[in-house]
Amino acid sequence: MSDRQLIVFRSRLRPGVEKAYNDHAERMFDLAQRMRGFVAAKDFSADDGERVALIEWQSPAELSVWRDYDQHTEAQALGRDLYYASYDLRVCSELRTSKFDGADVARTDRDPAKLRGIAERWLSCFERRDLDGLLALYADDATHTSPKIPERTLRGKAAMRAWWQSSFDRLPSLTYRMTAITADARRVYMEYVRTVEGQPDLAVAEVLDVEGGLIVASRVFHG
Repeated sequence: MSDRQLIVFRSRLRPGVEKAYNDHAERMFDLAQRMRGFVAAKDFSADDGERVALIEWQSPAELSVWRDYDQHTEAQALGRDLYYASYDLRVCSELRTSKFDGADVARTDRDPAKLRGIAERWLSCFERRDLDGLLALYADDATHTSPKIPERTLRGKAAMRAWWQSSFDRLPSLTYRMTAITADARRVYMEYVRTVEGQPDLAVAEVLDVEGGLIVASRVFHG
């Protein structure tokens, strides 16, 4: 977890001081953003006159330097004497972060832990013979390639459903015993042992290519 600090500063101004306050606040912002550890600051005003400032600093140590900086302490005193009718200041530490960018959903889905989770759900659905759950992990136009498939590559969910249903019907004892899952930002590598009664165990590697949270291609390799 990072040491980043967030200041939430809520305030109300005295009547008639807004212009002088804004001029002073702009000078202090110019000074703050040149200080080591300054990250960002945003100001907001409500219709009822309340003002909210959100200021981020990289660490408590760098924030403390700014807190005790001479020109800043002078501005604080001036604020209490001239500008503020009231204020409430809170310094918050980072507990958890989460981000979303609707302009680039694919980029936000590149957490290896999420991709690993897709592989774990894939194996769970396969073990339960849950074809609807299995196919829900795939994009509509996804492909599946395997040496066991006569035409080598299937395209689309209908073709994959028919193939897996046929496999379950022909091989009721078919199971996969997971040995390893490795994920990076774009794909998952699954290693498992294919077991069927009356057949030798078969070492298998399968690669899942993931885009936007869905599998767009799966490729099986037999060892």
